[in-house]
Amino acid sequence: MPNDHANANDNATDNATKTYSELEMLLGHDAADKVVAAYRGQELYIPEPSRLSEAHKLVMLLGADIAERLCHYWQGNILTLPMQQKKILAARNASIVRKHKAGIDKGALATEHGLHVRTVRKIIEKHHNEQAKKAYARMQLQLFDS
Repeated sequence: MPNDHANANDNATDNATKTYSELEMLLGHDAADKVVAAYRGQELYIPEPSRLSEAHKLVMLLGADIAERLCHYWQGNILTLPMQQKKILAARNASIVRKHKAGIDKGALATEHGLHVRTVRKIIEKHHNEQAKKAYARMQLQLFDS
């Protein structure tokens, strides 16, 4: 059922994550991402389905069918939408690594993303370390394949 955020023991992060998971299950990945991107970190009132019109912000964002499904499920509730900060940072870091592999230097990447060169270097090093750990794990598994 809808996340009513009434449990005082839940912290905001758990609620936000739960809300995103529920949105994703109900609406699908793309629609959940659209809602979170449009209303990131905000509280969003979900009206009753009868109050939707073609000009409603949810209908314009998601389409009539998906907006109606959202309203039917959470009608009259306020959703606290997550910031999805980890997802944003992961996408930024992946972009930095991809561009660095394509030949763009660390200084240009730092300027493009508003970061210090040291931060860009750490992002790239972290990626290389993760790749090395994966390669090592594969090699360890191969020892026992014989």
